Amino acid sequence: MKVIKIANRTSVGGAKSHGAPIPKPFGDLRSIGLIASGILKYGTKCMRRFVLFPTFLLVVPVAFTQANAPWWRNGSQEKMCGLGTYHDALDLAFKNATSGLGESLVTVQVLPSFHREYALVLKQVGSEVKLVRVTFHDQLWRYLGPPLAVSNTRQQCLDRAKTAKLDTVERSATPQEATRLWTWFRNINLETDTCPREHGHCALISDGTEFVIQTSDGHSLHITEVEGMKGVRSENPALLEWAHAVLQTAENYPP
Repeated sequence: MKVIKIANRTSVGGAKSHGAPIPKPFGDLRSIGLIASGILKYGTKCMRRFVLFPTFLLVVPVAFTQANAPWWRNGSQEKMCGLGTYHDALDLAFKNATSGLGESLVTVQVLPSFHREYALVLKQVGSEVKLVRVTFHDQLWRYLGPPLAVSNTRQQCLDRAKTAKLDTVERSATPQEATRLWTWFRNINLETDTCPREHGHCALISDGTEFVIQTSDGHSLHITEVEGMKGVRSENPALLEWAHAVLQTAENYPP
């Protein structure tokens, strides 16, 4: 994965930038980088670069933070199938696949650049907490067109998401282990920066993995995989550590 230093800007916590004032969208270049990473999952790196730059120019005038989703993630405002609709399609498919398995406490969507998307969900089933994995048979991004490359409407993409095939499997983690993950999550400070940083600069990471952490009250937090990238700080290190623990637990406890 490539890391590109972009610019200083004020973080979510309010630390001041030491450089010239930068429009707020530049600070969320992590999100823009996901167009080349976990969102714009197109077939070749050349096509990724082709789509990245015009989209970047469109984002510049718009201010957003993790608390207020950027316009391109707001699928309800889209008439055609775009990035926001893609995320809505993921939410819809994962929700439908697990709706009969109890109450969803927290969901970790794992969105690699070139592989199938999947989710790990902590479910409340009676008095127990269980861990469920939901995996697409085929990468949803490609199944939808992909968005931006094929002129489908928003509704067409949502309808396709309803027909996407997924495998839903309960992992063999004990209720005690699943409860430990849930308790751990509830004690994390969810205040999340708008981008991963290297020496205070926003870092655009191409061809990586995005995690979308969804809470039961409807909040979504986007963090980037930065493990192994020396000097790069996550948007929320504690939340990323927890996400890694969820993934490791799923690996340690097969069906």
